[in-house]
Amino acid sequence: MRLAQKITSLKNEITFRDQAEKRLFWRESVQNIRYTSLCLETFGIVSWALSRLIAHPGITFNTTYTIIGLCGMILGSIATYLSREILTAAISSVIYTLAIAFSFYIDIASAQSPEFWVIPIGIMITVGMAPIFSDPYSYSLDFIIVWIIISYGNVGSLMKSPDSNWVIQIVVAALFMGLLINILFVQERKKIFLVQRELVKLAFKDTLTGIDNRRSLMEALHDVHTRAANGDFYFLMIDIDNFKQVNDTSGHEVGDQVLVGVATIIDQYAHRHSRGRLGGEEFGVVFSGEESAVCDFARQLCQAVAQLQVSAHTVTVSIGISKLRETMSLTEIYRLADQGLYEAKHHGKNRYVLAS
Repeated sequence: MRLAQKITSLKNEITFRDQAEKRLFWRESVQNIRYTSLCLETFGIVSWALSRLIAHPGITFNTTYTIIGLCGMILGSIATYLSREILTAAISSVIYTLAIAFSFYIDIASAQSPEFWVIPIGIMITVGMAPIFSDPYSYSLDFIIVWIIISYGNVGSLMKSPDSNWVIQIVVAALFMGLLINILFVQERKKIFLVQRELVKLAFKDTLTGIDNRRSLMEALHDVHTRAANGDFYFLMIDIDNFKQVNDTSGHEVGDQVLVGVATIIDQYAHRHSRGRLGGEEFGVVFSGEESAVCDFARQLCQAVAQLQVSAHTVTVSIGISKLRETMSLTEIYRLADQGLYEAKHHGKNRYVLAS
């Protein structure tokens, strides 16, 4: 029930925490709408091709302009397929819409009553392509350019017609309809992104400390284990000394403060390595580096944690270290680190032991 309420609240949230998250959203949006964009662009090309097939047999089209328009649509679709960033996606969308507008303009110019086709084709292009633009500004600019191309040479006859007021109203209505569709699609993508972000956090982050949870850390350990033959990797099992005593004497609230404090220090010192909470008062780090480097890291971590004071409690940690070897299973590596941790505890705590 609480998860459902959280997701509902996220659906009403369309703001980002920082610029980095905003950039991530736009990159993911490009990936998410690429398939939709390609489908719409393919539909546009097919529609244009059908318009040529069902055209009156007596109509002739400019071959050079036809080739230019077709090449532009194909180029725009290829650019859409290859786009990975918001700028390249916007450029590819503009290239395609301008090309298809130009291609249909050739059809309109060749028709017996060209002004008749300006409105329906202009609406089809501008409203139909609204979902693939990432923001209303680029869509509005594209809308204006498309209508300039489509209506070129026919504005006078349209404005002189008895229904000119209707023409203006229909074009303005098409603009607002396209903007509404574009804004709604962008907002829906934002909501999906924010919900996915929260679900990822719930799946891979420890809710108390904010660092990775056991599942995330073990996946990182498994990934590194597959590359153990190509580098030096170590697994560190970190346990808070006398944690039960802290809980028994000062309560679980202080115990939580200790966990958060230790996790913050681990996160600070191991920011270049995978780290997380294994459960209870145990943490882990997957370290990439030589033996001397991992020993220096473990020593510095012990010293840093020993300076932590929480409600009159001096906090220390013991660390067991095992080297990742491709000949050893993850269970054996984990057991070896646990053995090193046991030896560190047995020899006085607040220290590390590299098990072998």
